[in-house]
Amino acid sequence: MGQGDGIGICMGPRGLAAATLAAITMAITGCGGSTKPLTHAELVSKANAICKSVTAKFASKSVGSLQSVARIAPELASYEQTTLSELSKVVPPVDLENDWKQFVAGAETLAENLSKLGEYAKTNNLKAAAGVFTSSEKTQREMRAIAKRTGLTECEQVP
Repeated sequence: MGQGDGIGICMGPRGLAAATLAAITMAITGCGGSTKPLTHAELVSKANAICKSVTAKFASKSVGSLQSVARIAPELASYEQTTLSELSKVVPPVDLENDWKQFVAGAETLAENLSKLGEYAKTNNLKAAAGVFTSSEKTQREMRAIAKRTGLTECEQVP
């Protein structure tokens, strides 16, 4: 799994960064709480700007050990939950409704998985954490495909 660094479940610091960045990035791509459908262009513009901001936030986080995963994950999971609340208020354009529902469901899965990952890291439960990480990678791939299809180029750029 890992490279002898004790954090095989995370595939090193970039692995956790990718998982958590994708979770947060995807979770907040629609922040804004609109009550009417956004146009495709409005959604893309808003999402891409937010994804850029989130990328910068995650770049400031350093993960070098299982202990740092345990320390950072709760903070990031809390951030995700806040943004998921905002995401649920976004009304996508009609032509993106199905993709958006899948995107939001994926973001919710990633947010839940990040919370679990933090808990498993605290208890050194590498087997359970590995399962969560594998699930997150699958969800990330699905969400990246949606981002690519809908023009959310910044949201595709998860490290």
